[in-house]
Amino acid sequence: MILSESVLPLPRPILQILEKFWRWGVVQKRRKDGRRIRSGEWPLKLPVPVISVGNITVGGTGKTPTVIALARAWQQQGGHPGILSRGYRSGPDGNDEYRMLKEALPLVPHVQHKDRFHAGKLLLLNHPETDLILLDDGFQHRRLYRDLNLLLCDASDPFGGGYCLPLGRLREPVDAVKRAGHILLTRAERCRADWLDQVSAYFRQNHPDIPVSRCATTATGLETLDGDHVSNPDVGHWLAFSAIGDPSGFRHTLEKFGLKVAKEVRYRDHHHFSALDMSRLASTANKSDCTGLVCTAKDAVKVRELELPAEVRQRIHVLGIDLDLPAETILRGFNRD
Repeated sequence: MILSESVLPLPRPILQILEKFWRWGVVQKRRKDGRRIRSGEWPLKLPVPVISVGNITVGGTGKTPTVIALARAWQQQGGHPGILSRGYRSGPDGNDEYRMLKEALPLVPHVQHKDRFHAGKLLLLNHPETDLILLDDGFQHRRLYRDLNLLLCDASDPFGGGYCLPLGRLREPVDAVKRAGHILLTRAERCRADWLDQVSAYFRQNHPDIPVSRCATTATGLETLDGDHVSNPDVGHWLAFSAIGDPSGFRHTLEKFGLKVAKEVRYRDHHHFSALDMSRLASTANKSDCTGLVCTAKDAVKVRELELPAEVRQRIHVLGIDLDLPAETILRGFNRD
């Protein structure tokens, strides 16, 4: 059962008309960007290498976990990464991604600003040791020069149904793939091997100069909201709740980990949880005799900040994940001496 904020879909003919307007708007923006690039006004270059991590679809493709994995891999090489992002729906303490990145990478500087070039200069001014910048969700931001354009595609549906918003999930037409310097097929664990081979073959045939890699998401374990590891968690019947771009992927990971999802509550992406939300969820779980509540690490950073009754807080758990990311391949051209 899914208890969620929902919007009734519009009739397909209306969506088709709106999709044409969206596509037209994207084409106009591309032309404007192209003129600035041809004139030499763009892109603006920072004095350290930049890797952009982005996608061409809405919904989760794993951008933030990929940024975390790349930053950790660079740190393991002795490097000092920094992170830039726009700060979509950002509050005084940053948005969901900012807080998740801060929790996962406490020593990595992160600046959020819509002007990524200005943000990069500010980051380097305050952290001159930074020798690699990761641009989170930067595929459509062409003002800032990047040494590598890493394009993330959900392997199960790389082109978001084949249509631009709102008919499909494409942020821009599929020919944008040609701007990529490396294609990473995420969510590979959700696909059959023959399907993965077909998707990889499509990209290699149509974009032979762009390397293609695969990445799978795996659950690392269950933790309490306060970060304590839960050994041998009860399979039970769990209430899963999330406010992310790909809630179905979260459920898939939970079930593959072995937890039974009795109820699922999906909020809009970037939803700001309240203590009332948590009380209602706990009440629903109690009435349904659920083992407990479980959420993503991205949601947990917001829930932890809430003042909750002990009996509610102790019922909330967090699913940890890890990426089987080919970081060495992606960072090959940036290896430190």
